Amino acid sequence: MRLFITFVRVGLLALWLPLLLAAAPVNTPPKPQAAKPAPAKPTAPAAKQTPAKQTPARTVQAAPKPAPAPVETDAPKTYPLQSISFPGGVVMTEMVYSNLPGFRPLTLDLYLPPGKGFPRPGLVFVHGGGWNSGDSRHAGTFGDFPGQLATIAARGLVVASVNYRLSGEAVFPAALQDVKTAISWLRGHAKDYNLDETRIAVWGDSEGGHLAALAGVSCGVASLDPPADPKSKPPSDCVQAVIDWYGITDLETLFSDFGKPPPDKSDAGAFLGCEPALCPIGVARNASPLAYIETMSPPFLIAHGAGDTIVSPDQSQRLYDALRAKNVPAELVIYPGVGHDFAPVANASPSAADPATNRQAVERLEGFLDATFPKKPMTAPFKPAKPQGLPY
Repeated sequence: MRLFITFVRVGLLALWLPLLLAAAPVNTPPKPQAAKPAPAKPTAPAAKQTPAKQTPARTVQAAPKPAPAPVETDAPKTYPLQSISFPGGVVMTEMVYSNLPGFRPLTLDLYLPPGKGFPRPGLVFVHGGGWNSGDSRHAGTFGDFPGQLATIAARGLVVASVNYRLSGEAVFPAALQDVKTAISWLRGHAKDYNLDETRIAVWGDSEGGHLAALAGVSCGVASLDPPADPKSKPPSDCVQAVIDWYGITDLETLFSDFGKPPPDKSDAGAFLGCEPALCPIGVARNASPLAYIETMSPPFLIAHGAGDTIVSPDQSQRLYDALRAKNVPAELVIYPGVGHDFAPVANASPSAADPATNRQAVERLEGFLDATFPKKPMTAPFKPAKPQGLPY
C-alpha cells in the first residue's frame, strides 16, 4: 500500500514538473553591447617630424648653471697699473687719465699723502724733454724724482706727474690738451682723492715749464681746449698757481735770443709741425705763453739758471715783465752758476746735478705754494674762466 502511494506521488511529480518549469521566469544575462565612443576634442595637426638617427643609449648629466654675467655700467671701473709706497705714508699709483682713439693710453702718477682732514691742494707736474722725450718719473738733474715728488706730497699735497703725447705722436696743441685733460681729470676725482679743486697748481721744467705756463694762462681759450662731446661738461682745467722752471715762453725768439739763425730742423719745429720762422703768421705766437697773459692770470713762480745755453734766461725775464705789467703776482729767481736743468756750468758733465740749487728751488716752490694757497679750502665754488679766442 505504501509502495503504491509512493509510486502515485512520483508519477504526479513527473507529470507537473515540466509545466512548472515552463511557467517560471528565466533570468538570463543581457547581451553585451559595444559602448559608443565619446567625441574627441579637436587638436592641432602634428608637425611633421623627421625620424631621428638611432644612437646608443648613454647617461646624460645636467650642465652646470652658468655664472651670472657682470653688469655693465656707463662708467667703467679704473684699475691702477701699479702702486709704490714711499716713506711718510705716501703712496704713488699709476693711473690712466685719457684714452684717445689711435693713441696709447695716457697715464699719470698720483702721489697721495696719508691721513684725512680738510681737502688738500693739488700740484700737477709736467716733464720736459724737448717735447719729444721724457716721462713722468724724470725731471732735470734729480736722481730720484719720484722720491722728490713723494716728499712734496708728504707735506699735505695731492701730487700728479703727467705723461702726454710727444711731438712724434701729435703736434701742437696735442700736448697742451693732454695737460689740460689731466688737470680736468684730477678735478673730476676731487672727492676720491680728498683734493680741494679750488687750490690746484701746475709745475713744469724746460718744455714742461712751457706747457705748464701755457696751461696756466690759456684757461678758457676754446681753441686750445681738449676735444670733448658737446653734450658733456668736463670739469675745468683752470689752475690757481703756476711754477715755471726754465721754460720757453716765446717760440718766435727762441733762437734769436742767442743771436743765432734758426736751424733747418729743431725740436720746436717738430712740436709745432713747422719751423717757427717758417710757420704761417701767428702759429708760433699762439703756442707761446706770452700771448695769453691778462690781469686774471694766476700767480707765477719763475726760476732759471743764469748760465742756461739751451733756453735763454731772457725767456723767463720777458714772462715776468709781462705778468707784472698786468699786475699779476709773480716772482723771478735767477740762480747763478747753473745752466739748464740747474746743472753747474763749470761741470763738464751737464747731467751732474747741483744738489744745493735743486734744494733751494724746491724750498722756494714749497714756500710759494704755502703763501699762495690759503691754509683751508675756499668756501666759494670754483668758477672757470669765460671762453676766449686765439690772440692771433
